[in-house]
Amino acid sequence: MLLRSMMVFLWMMVVSGLTQAGTILVWGDSLSAGYGLRSKQDWPTLLQTRLAQEGFRHTVVNGSVSGETSAGGRSRLPAALERHKPDLLILELGANDGLRGLREW
Repeated sequence: MLLRSMMVFLWMMVVSGLTQAGTILVWGDSLSAGYGLRSKQDWPTLLQTRLAQEGFRHTVVNGSVSGETSAGGRSRLPAALERHKPDLLILELGANDGLRGLREW
């Protein structure tokens, strides 16, 4: 399943023209941060590895934080965009909002 998702992502990058080296910023919660996983087993790290294997010269920056909410992610995002200047942003937030019953972000 992960391999299929990564291949779809790679195809989307090619189709969208993001074929030059660039920065991909992953912005999420524990699902992206890799909470509970062994070192370097989170999907952004696996994505970085796969991109390199496929010949893409992108850098994946994982700015994910376990326990992050949409409001927390939104408040931290401007500084991260300024710092990393990503060519692509992958946003993965909302799970903790749902778990906590939050409705506003």
